[in-house]
Amino acid sequence: MKKIITISIFAAILACAIPAAAQKGYSIPDSLDYRKNIIKWNMTPFLLWSKKNINIGYERVLSPYRSFSVNAGYFELPALFKGLADSLEIESSNKKAGFSVSGDYRYYFKNRNKNMAPDGLYWGIFGSFYHYQFENDITIINSEAIQGNLQFGANINIFNAGVELGYQFVLWKDRMTIDVIFMGPSLSMYAKKFTLGGDITVDEEDEYLKAIYDILSSTIPGFDQLTQEGKLSTSGVNLSMGYGLRYMIQIGFRF
Repeated sequence: MKKIITISIFAAILACAIPAAAQKGYSIPDSLDYRKNIIKWNMTPFLLWSKKNINIGYERVLSPYRSFSVNAGYFELPALFKGLADSLEIESSNKKAGFSVSGDYRYYFKNRNKNMAPDGLYWGIFGSFYHYQFENDITIINSEAIQGNLQFGANINIFNAGVELGYQFVLWKDRMTIDVIFMGPSLSMYAKKFTLGGDITVDEEDEYLKAIYDILSSTIPGFDQLTQEGKLSTSGVNLSMGYGLRYMIQIGFRF
């Protein structure tokens, strides 16, 4: 109940803040030839995690110092045990897929920026949702200590809401934009489900396997439960404050 009340209060504050702040801006004259739209490519998941990640965004200027933006696209993470396969002498195949959706409402600093939105320093409120799932089929080869097949899968959903600080550069005759979000503390809600199955036989006395188990057990919350019961489901609310919780680099075309 406390979690629901906290989330409801947070959502109500955001809902009230948007119309109240929007009334303080003034309208752009219709006679002014002003480019209010930007199509963007979010480079961050493409560069950090997978070349398959394609995320497209759109920003609309509402007033000289207010705008909103939305982003959506395909999302996947790199292999969970990349590099471990060779040392264990295993063959693996995996299926993975996901998507992300996010949006924000921006307030460009009137006294700080020389130009009107979307150029300059801004802060905003944002929300984002990530869904990611994968299945790994693993076959052990050339190992005396461990043999058999293993299936490992996960289904992960994460919702974030918080505030952000960023800067958008407008270049190339007011046509090209570079949007950088460099700080964004948020409230996160998550639901995760992991599954583990197969017909693995293991030499429990092998010291190398014990060392690997200890590493996985210390780095993956609930790993012991997962190996014993074959599944693990977790959900909850996590309040995180600090730098780097939301960061993004986008290249856009303004029109």
